[in-house]
Amino acid sequence: MEATLLILLFILLSAAFVYVSSLFAWLIWGKGVPFIPLTKKQLKAINRNIKLKSTDRVVDLGCGDGRVLRIFEKQGAKDLVGYEVNFWIYLLAKVKNKISKSKSKIYLKDFKKVNLSGYNIVFCYLSNYYMDSLKEKFDKELRPGTKIISYAFWAKNWHEQKIIYTNKENKKLGKIFIYKM
Repeated sequence: MEATLLILLFILLSAAFVYVSSLFAWLIWGKGVPFIPLTKKQLKAINRNIKLKSTDRVVDLGCGDGRVLRIFEKQGAKDLVGYEVNFWIYLLAKVKNKISKSKSKIYLKDFKKVNLSGYNIVFCYLSNYYMDSLKEKFDKELRPGTKIISYAFWAKNWHEQKIIYTNKENKKLGKIFIYKM
């Protein structure tokens, strides 16, 4: 009984450390966005509304613990890459991928320093500010036809191809924005 409680306490403290370190990195160094993982309900909405093919080359910008990549992998997508700047969250992603036997690749790297021209699907769960700041990079690097899927955050002055409303009670919540280059 005591061993179980100690393990549970360790897991809870580890999770708290990951979240706090993410917030600290964001507040102090302005690195990335805080780690706020998508909930099971949000992941189900993504899985229900976004369908990928095995030939899609997917990149998740600020992939956190890699949960979206693992959802897309279950759909059959094979070429899945995520970038994360927070070391502790990156480690969490690597552990979760190992446990789930995921073949998605997670890199500890700032996605702003990565050429995205090889991908035809770009997934983002960032912030409005980050979405706006990526327009020039996307215009420069992404090929025509590339889809940009943004959960919850829109980008100013982009022409949405599609908005998917996943929350029937409140259309302001749970939107998925899909842009096409």
